[in-house]
Amino acid sequence: MVILRPYLSIFIEKTLILHRNKFKIYPDNIKIMNKYTDVLCKSMKSLNRFDYVLIGSICTLSLVSFYVKGEFNANIFIAALSAVLGVFCVVLGAKGSLANWIIGTVECILHIYICFVSHIYGDFLQRIFWNLPMQFLGWKNWRKRERHDNTTSIRTRYMTWNQRYITILVVAMMTYLLGLFLQNFGPWMIGVLRDILPDMQFKTLKADYDFPALLWFDSFTTVASIVALYISIKAYVEQWYLWLSINISSICIWIFQDTEFSFMTIAKYGVYLVNTFYGIYMWNKLSKE
Repeated sequence: MVILRPYLSIFIEKTLILHRNKFKIYPDNIKIMNKYTDVLCKSMKSLNRFDYVLIGSICTLSLVSFYVKGEFNANIFIAALSAVLGVFCVVLGAKGSLANWIIGTVECILHIYICFVSHIYGDFLQRIFWNLPMQFLGWKNWRKRERHDNTTSIRTRYMTWNQRYITILVVAMMTYLLGLFLQNFGPWMIGVLRDILPDMQFKTLKADYDFPALLWFDSFTTVASIVALYISIKAYVEQWYLWLSINISSICIWIFQDTEFSFMTIAKYGVYLVNTFYGIYMWNKLSKE
């Protein structure tokens, strides 16, 4: 992995530049394409051995998933791609890199599909109405806090104790309220879909939770993810402690989900969990620089 690391970075960088050059026939797009490509190239150069171990581990688990299942279809591929991009995204996020938001946008779209088909309705709502729009706002806000030292990392900071207490209270209250709402949301959603698309089959969609505990895990991860993403956009170190609890809860959710997405999604959140400790270390370090 150490030997391949520089060659992998060069390959990805050259690929990005090659595709960027193809856009020169569109003068209005070249400036935007240049900006995104430069951010991605700089981010690739900043990856270290630990980063490549995390990315390599999720790629290996993807191959194991294909082998264990003994089949390859669109859903399995989407789950694997979402997992790889998700790990790449959080690795960049741990470094405070702007490229985190570029990769995160693609991963978010894939995860919306996974949650919908797997009837994880809370996470589905949170992803489509909050996470996806916030990718663009996150990019904008992090640009304002970007370091001017030839890197793509940002300046991080700490919350006050009052902000921490308010955050805990908001998460607890909203988790309870969302749990009450989700008890009736599943059947209502399927009913609406069947009224709108009467000829479409919903064989893979169920209108309830397989286990009562899933309702509250789903509610907590939905609310906590909304709050964690918001304080991430604000560049607060404390976001990583929320992500720690979110990743543990998400693993619990997908352990009880018997779908073709389960293995890769659990693997993804498992690597997220490891990366969380790395993020805590890195963001504490960035806040002192």
